[in-house]
Amino acid sequence: MTEREIVTRHGPALHDGASPRAVRVLRLAIVVGVALTATSGCSIVEAVDPTAYCQPEDPVVTPQSVAPGDVLQVETAGREGDVDCEPSIPAGARYEVAITSEVPDNDPDMSRYSTSLGSLDPDSDGSAQGTVRVPNDIPIGTAEVSLRLQGATTICDVDPNIGCAKNPFTPIEIIE
Repeated sequence: MTEREIVTRHGPALHDGASPRAVRVLRLAIVVGVALTATSGCSIVEAVDPTAYCQPEDPVVTPQSVAPGDVLQVETAGREGDVDCEPSIPAGARYEVAITSEVPDNDPDMSRYSTSLGSLDPDSDGSAQGTVRVPNDIPIGTAEVSLRLQGATTICDVDPNIGCAKNPFTPIEIIE
């Protein structure tokens, strides 16, 4: 292939005084690079990050001492702190209310008791309130009532390497 054919077929940028062999090596390197990018799951076009919605504030739970089977009032004021997230909550999102308790040492089969108590439907600003029932089989002692945003991505969903703390919670006492 003559110099003129190389410049005509590939443009002057690929030639710039390079030998035909160097041009072939460059083309091969470009093909291999594109193939590796395609098979690695990466994209040449940058993906748009999803919106990260704010977690709720720690819930306010009343009463603070309850027996198994009692009803709790749970509420949250909405968005947590001054973090870099979307403060409004999308339609259809909700807060799962969970209760977690350490199990006494006399039960070797379990080290933790945890169950969902239901969900709260937040307003667009993230505030929510409702009532839930404490399970009859929860161990006596300290427990945590927590909220978890469902139906919307949080900063922890967008960047799992960020080192997120556990879900917002409030401790309560389970009494006999």
